[in-house]
Amino acid sequence: MPLLLARLLRCRTAGVSVLLALSASPHAGDSSPAAFAENEVKAAFVYNFAHFVRWPDGHTLRPGDAFRYCVFDETLAPLLAKAVAGETLDGHPLIVQRQPDMRNLQECHLIYFGEQSVIGPVFQAELLRRLAGSAILTVSDQPGFAARGGMITLTRKRGRIHPVINTDAIERADLRVSAKLLNLATLTHDGKGGTQ
Repeated sequence: MPLLLARLLRCRTAGVSVLLALSASPHAGDSSPAAFAENEVKAAFVYNFAHFVRWPDGHTLRPGDAFRYCVFDETLAPLLAKAVAGETLDGHPLIVQRQPDMRNLQECHLIYFGEQSVIGPVFQAELLRRLAGSAILTVSDQPGFAARGGMITLTRKRGRIHPVINTDAIERADLRVSAKLLNLATLTHDGKGGTQ
């Protein structure tokens, strides 16, 4: 496992603030160590979001069920897969599904649409409309994600990766985000309102 990702994962018990403090300087668009480190930070955020979000009672996992990260991004998927290997969430194994089947998205607990996703903004907006109200946490690093109805966008802020949370989308899905994460994130609305 890359060193930065390992450090970030070891620190997860100290809270989200550690992720923010250790986040890398962005150098998008190249294959330098700094760009790789940025993807590691994104993977660490995605991994940790599951620990700071609670799903509604009707969507709790049965014994033996896995918590599924569904990833539309070939750069982030292998980093996240390494991060979740052997890890659990409340006793449930964590698994990463790369490029999941569109017909089975309801089996996902968290869906990540990355910059390297083959799903363009128009189709992504349609998917988010179909998933609206579903208890599936949607995360991306793409600009305009919250406006399309996405829940958490990973942005660059003062040289660091920073979460922006669309509280309208979170409320529609009946998800509960930890106050620790809410306090460290930028909160926004998508203009589509809260619970429908």
